[in-house]
Parts: sequence; C-alpha cells; structure tokens
Amino acid sequence: MSGGIGPVEPGDGTADREDREDPESHEGPRTAPRTPRAARAAAERLRVGYARHRRATLATAAALLLAASAARWYTTRPEPPVAPPPPAPSQSVSLTYLEPVEPTPPGAAFAFTVRVRNASGPAVSVERIAQPSPALSVTIRPPAPVTVAPGEARELTVLIGTNDCVHVARNSGLPFLEVTLSNGFQKEDHSYIPGDRYARDLSTALTRACPEDRDTPIPTPS
Repeated sequence: MSGGIGPVEPGDGTADREDREDPESHEGPRTAPRTPRAARAAAERLRVGYARHRRATLATAAALLLAASAARWYTTRPEPPVAPPPPAPSQSVSLTYLEPVEPTPPGAAFAFTVRVRNASGPAVSVERIAQPSPALSVTIRPPAPVTVAPGEARELTVLIGTNDCVHVARNSGLPFLEVTLSNGFQKEDHSYIPGDRYARDLSTALTRACPEDRDTPIPTPS
C-alpha cells in the first residue's frame, strides 16, 4: 500500500461553489468605474453645453420680443402731421404804382414802374401782367417770369402800347392790372388796382397817343 497522498479530488459541489465565488472567470470585461476627475470633466461639459443652450435661447427670445415690439410700434405709430399749404400768392404779394417813365420808350404809349413785394411765404413768380382792354398791349421788363423771394421787393417796368386807338377808352376810371402769380403750390390770376394817380397818368398818356379826333373816319379816296 503506497504511503503517498495524491491530488485531492474536489468533493461533490465544490466546483460549482468555486464558480460562483469567481464570477470573473465567466463574465466578460466590465467598464472601469469613473474616477473623480472624469466625473468632474463630464459635469463641466454638461454645464458648458447648458450655458450655451441657455444663451442661444435667451438671444432668440430677445430678438423675437424686439421684432414684436417694432411691429407693434409700426402699426400703432401716429401719422406725421401734414403741413397746410401756403396761402394763395395774392395774399402775400402787393403791387404798388410808382411813377411814369420819361421819356416814353419808343413803341409805347405809356410806360411806368411798379414795385412787387412778397411779404412772406414761398417765393412767388410774376408770370404775366396784362389789362382787360384788347385795344392795348402790355410788356414788362425784365421779361416774365420774375421771381420775388420772401421779404423781397422787385421793381418792374410796364410798357403799354395801343393796338387800336378807335377802341381805346377815353376815361379809364379806376383801371386795373391783371397779374398771374405762382408760388409753386398754386397759380392765381389776380386783379390789382394801382390807384387814382395811375388812372390819371394812364388817361393822359392814352389821350396823347390817341387824340380825340381818333374817331373821325378816314376819308376814302373818290
């Protein structure tokens, strides 16, 4: 009988108990647990990502709020006041008879000067000076249009010629001048009465240019 002791055979149930006590022999590799440094890095990444997302969200909300405020202001803003149109040119322009021009220029029956003053408002253009009788013609110097600035006065020379002495009135009474004015907003025809002195000077000049025998018919040759 041998005195040596051979390898000890595992008893019943021994192998199963060892397998239960050493699960690593049967399971695959497991993820290593995070270290405190890795956990802090992950937490920092989450914090930075959240901060970026929060800033982007706040910026978008602010832009939407600004756009809504601008749209509300645009739709509710008051309309700008509309400036009233300036007064008619005749309300700011005066015409004053000054004196006859001596000697009378060639081709004219009567010449005189007038002062045109623009008291206020926009500049006014004198586009025409005329008179109602078709027997007379009117020319002004300088030629029309003549612009008169606000607060300015311009002197014009008016020349009256005779087209038909037969139909020239002997007694003009209080004749008037027809003046066309424009201030860029409105064009107006206005009648100015230069006064008694103008009426007397005009009557004298026309009587000299067209004497009383003007109505005597010209004899026809026999």
